[in-house]
Amino acid sequence: MSRDKIGAVHDPRLLPAAAGSSERNMSEIGFGIIGCGNIATIHAKAVQAIPNAKLRAFYSHHRPKAEQMARQFGADCESNLGSFLERQDISVVSICTPSGTHADLGIQVARAGKHVVVEKPIDVSLEKATLLIRACRAAGVKLAVIFQSRFLPSVQILKTAIERNRLGRILMSDAYVKWHRTREYYNSARWRGTLVLDGGGALINQAIHTIDLLQYFTGPVASVFGFAERQLHSYIEGEDTAVAVLKFRNGALGVIEGATSIAPGFSRRIEIHGEKGSVVLDGNDISVWKLADSGEEEEALARLKERDLSNGASDPMALDIGGHRRQMEDLIAAIRENRPPTVDGAEGLKALEIVLGVYRSARERTLVEL
Repeated sequence: MSRDKIGAVHDPRLLPAAAGSSERNMSEIGFGIIGCGNIATIHAKAVQAIPNAKLRAFYSHHRPKAEQMARQFGADCESNLGSFLERQDISVVSICTPSGTHADLGIQVARAGKHVVVEKPIDVSLEKATLLIRACRAAGVKLAVIFQSRFLPSVQILKTAIERNRLGRILMSDAYVKWHRTREYYNSARWRGTLVLDGGGALINQAIHTIDLLQYFTGPVASVFGFAERQLHSYIEGEDTAVAVLKFRNGALGVIEGATSIAPGFSRRIEIHGEKGSVVLDGNDISVWKLADSGEEEEALARLKERDLSNGASDPMALDIGGHRRQMEDLIAAIRENRPPTVDGAEGLKALEIVLGVYRSARERTLVEL
């Protein structure tokens, strides 16, 4: 993202189209949503908050829920996926279904000529995710993978500081996601915590946003060694407690701790330590900023007014729609400018590869090279 006055987190791609743009560029872009679970509500609210975006329809195999969502958001309800995908007033489809269905549904959406938004993770296997990326490329449609935390103003300020070498060579990068989920949470949907549809547990579902930020700040991971266990929720297939040691390609070392077993649940935390100082992201805010010199980023932090109040430590629905809205706006800009979205399929693969590497290491009790 380009910035004038760093910290305003100013991306010209997210602004309304400039005067003189064609009527087509200024027209509404129609959205449809597949799936009507909790995260679909966030997608729907985010779309409704965007000028020139219009929520057109919901599709779900569970029709009563789709009808309820349609009434709530003033949209249509479709009971047939084929009919939903044939609608000419829908240009973008958000996939808000269990993770193990993302690629299969996304491929159908792409083949219907619609742009694809898929919730994290892109899927539960690299192979299926790669097929989705190829399908979108073959169909000439955009693919955006939801990692809304990248669009936080605090995250962009820290990313800019790293790119400007304000921290110097990064020595250690750590991610901690010590959250709590109840038995009722896992019982609320049969796919939660399953290997086929959730892909695992705490890492692939809850911690993956923070793992994505860790590699976004520090760069690619070279190797991982991890443990993944069920410490509290013995009735799920996936892990509720995991730890991993990382070595990044740039030589930095780090750790990941991810859990849904820790009561009462704590805000996620990322620590980045470089030879010129350290920065800590606590929740969605920067709580520690200790660098050897000063620059524009400090001024940006002082001006920072917008805050994302999301905190999934103990409540999975404690989400602010701001990040999703900004990422949807980025996709709309990408469509109009015919460029890749900021978080496209290739970007969406990165955190998944790390998580799957930890899982493999835990199963085989071996160091895994990525």
